[in-house]
Amino acid sequence: MLRFTLHREEDTPTFSSPAEEIDYWKGQANYFKQEQEDVQAQFDEFVEDSKELEAELESQLQQAEKKISDMSKVKQSMELENEKLKDRLQATTNEFSFTVTSLQDEVSEYSSKITDLQKYIRELEHNNDNLERGNRAMMCSLEDFEKKLNEAIEKNALLENEMEDKAGLQEMVQRLKDESRDLHTELSTIRRKSFNKKHSEMEVRCSSPGPESAPTTPVKEGNT
Repeated sequence: MLRFTLHREEDTPTFSSPAEEIDYWKGQANYFKQEQEDVQAQFDEFVEDSKELEAELESQLQQAEKKISDMSKVKQSMELENEKLKDRLQATTNEFSFTVTSLQDEVSEYSSKITDLQKYIRELEHNNDNLERGNRAMMCSLEDFEKKLNEAIEKNALLENEMEDKAGLQEMVQRLKDESRDLHTELSTIRRKSFNKKHSEMEVRCSSPGPESAPTTPVKEGNT
């Protein structure tokens, strides 16, 4: 720290001789010279410290500027990355919305198909009931037909026993035989049709076709 000592006139002592005054002022001169040297040394130290401080501040300033430049680059990079992330987020959001819409459409489509399948199952059950009723009616007709056929065969046998000695009745017997054969043939045909109908019914039940190929016309009951 710089120190300055000012000499005031009222501080000057009274001298008894010129030699004493000369000694006094020599002492003062030496004192102020030492003070000047101390001040100069302090000034030189201050200048040196100032240069070091200036260099240090300059270095800190350069570091701060470099840091600001680096931070600015980082900021720009982060802004670019942020824009990319925004674009990716927007794209992902759009894709997600599209996927959700597609899934909703698929769910709606499957719901519609399920409804159609349930309707088709009800139609199959209804048609199956009709087929069973028709089959029962046909079986009743077959039983009646077999009963009539057996009666005709018995009648034919009785007629054969009663008329075997009568040549005129042989033609009637032959006709009855032909009718019996025809009845047997017709019975076989009816049985085959009944078997084929049952077989077709089982195939329909096992294959379970789609609603678009489901039969919609109820099966008519057989005539007796």
